[in-house]
Amino acid sequence: MSSQTLRIMGADDGFLPFYYGKNLNKGIFVEVMNEFALEAGINTHFRPMARKRLAWALEHRLANAVFANLLWMPAPEQMHAVGPVFTWRDRVFAQPGQQSTSFDDLKGRICLHKLFVYSDQLERRIGTDLERLDAYNAQHMLRMFMLKRCDFMIMNEVQFQFLALHGNFDATTYTTDLVDAEWPVYLGILKNEAALIEAAEAFFATHRIDVRAMLPTLPPPDGSISNQSEK
Repeated sequence: MSSQTLRIMGADDGFLPFYYGKNLNKGIFVEVMNEFALEAGINTHFRPMARKRLAWALEHRLANAVFANLLWMPAPEQMHAVGPVFTWRDRVFAQPGQQSTSFDDLKGRICLHKLFVYSDQLERRIGTDLERLDAYNAQHMLRMFMLKRCDFMIMNEVQFQFLALHGNFDATTYTTDLVDAEWPVYLGILKNEAALIEAAEAFFATHRIDVRAMLPTLPPPDGSISNQSEK
């Protein structure tokens, strides 16, 4: 098998629980790619990279792969998409007693990631029925939510389950049936990396990411997770 290396770009601030840690050496996708490396005999590692520099890194051959949705794949004309390997789902979480069944019922304050794009059904309510509070990462958003600074928040459901696990609180207490967005995630590899593409296609043809089984085995994130309210 090829001795080439799959150099996968990850956001420079980490992406709990998919890849995180100082060198992006922890997480679901890290564990999956470690399994891939063992099976295919190809070295893999994650490269911290600012999102705005993803296409630049591919062009300068500092990296040759990325996990992304097809709509946000950097340099899409140069990439071969393997998968989908995972389904991303952004869910609405609510304070106890505020479990809404429709976006039209959401009123109050909502915590969102300042860099993320949300659905039209949510955006049309912000500024009228909803006051937006921006967070700079998942842990910041969770702290605001647990301090009851916002009535609702939208977070990847796996991310919330992971933070709940390490914060020792019950995720189901806050979970609603409202999903803001859902999209497939692919492993994009530069088209000229034929051996890497062949190996990845063969691996993901049979490999399924079992998030439920993996979450309890992942290392804790940097920093503490708290479910304590302000005194």
